[in-house]
Amino acid sequence: MTTINSIHFDVLSPERMKAISVCEVVTSELYEDNCPKHGGLRDPRFGVSSRRGSCQSCGLTWSECSGHFGHYQLPHPCFHIGWMSEVLQWLRHSCKYCGYVDSKVLTKKCPSCSKPPPRFNKKNSVTLQITEHGQAAREILAHEAYEHLSNIPQENVQVYREKNDDFHPKSLILTILPIPPNCVRPSPTLDGDEVRGEDDITRRLLYILRVSKGYKNVLNENSTIKEHAMRRTQDAIHMYIDQARMSTKTVTHQKSISSRLRGKQGRMRGTLMGKRCNFTARTVITGDANLDMREVGVPKHVAETLTVVEHVNRLNYKQLKAMVLNQDPCIKYVVRKDGTRLDMRTVKGQTDLQVGWAVERMMKDGDPVLFNRQPSLHRMSIMCHRARIMKVGKTFRLNLSCTTPYNADFVSSASVFFCCCQRN
Repeated sequence: MTTINSIHFDVLSPERMKAISVCEVVTSELYEDNCPKHGGLRDPRFGVSSRRGSCQSCGLTWSECSGHFGHYQLPHPCFHIGWMSEVLQWLRHSCKYCGYVDSKVLTKKCPSCSKPPPRFNKKNSVTLQITEHGQAAREILAHEAYEHLSNIPQENVQVYREKNDDFHPKSLILTILPIPPNCVRPSPTLDGDEVRGEDDITRRLLYILRVSKGYKNVLNENSTIKEHAMRRTQDAIHMYIDQARMSTKTVTHQKSISSRLRGKQGRMRGTLMGKRCNFTARTVITGDANLDMREVGVPKHVAETLTVVEHVNRLNYKQLKAMVLNQDPCIKYVVRKDGTRLDMRTVKGQTDLQVGWAVERMMKDGDPVLFNRQPSLHRMSIMCHRARIMKVGKTFRLNLSCTTPYNADFVSSASVFFCCCQRN
């Protein structure tokens, strides 16, 4: 077993991006002859895009493959909206002409070449300005900042940066764009099969590819046209990474990467912190003296909506197979080993059930469930009970003797989380 001693966060250099990449995106076409096109954003080497088949890069299935990154060579350097402040600091602490780096901001003359350094400031979250030779402030584009930072020798980087590693400030400006795996931007699926339609991230990347192609088509035009095309590419990358920071008033329903991570519905709070999960229900609790201490009353509507995952084995094979063949309404889904979910309303029981598969059925009396009332202050805030389906009422009911560990008083509208236990 490998032991992790430390974790180091850093900026990926273009060389590292190419090293971890499994393919290069060279075309904006997604499909060819109804198959993902090689060199496109749906290249099979990015990972399995549906529940069927295996990954062409690692050979694993959909449930085992975590996806693989690719890369796209940008036609010109572009700012990363998350590193604008860091780029500004490096521009202020380094000399544009000789690459000298000082721990303090250069203001009067460069100690190395004696030339007066230009002044840099940040106009807004996406715009840096430069003032030199007494002229008016103008916007500095990414390719100018990239040339400035590229003049800094590697041995001078440690003057302003304490960590001794191979970081170079020019890596703060994008020359290669990492392309996320297919599992990060999945296409809509129906019964395990991929259907036409693309994720917002894929649409953003498509726009970047098309705008970049437009820049390549005007390379022989005058500087004004080229600069306009360059700004379009830069704006497309800003909108792909974090549109919320941009000053534009354009309203779009397509989400950027940052909008997927932040907020209540984002990956951090909504997914990783586990505040919401599957196979759960939530409602008000009431007392019922007719219930056993080990039972919890479940409304009929909840029992018919929630499903219990029961794995098919040699002990329950005959019973579950008969229920599937007879189209028992209690059986809602059949899950194969590869993760494919079959809806019993569409296949109508014509399924050859096998040992190792799983069945999602309605809840019934006696099923073990987890009962939780927040705030979960100690271990007794979550306890296991046996479900008892209640035909009348829409609240969870429990014996009055069980209110003490849950700290339930029925005065306020206390609510609980109710989780089905999976049977193996």
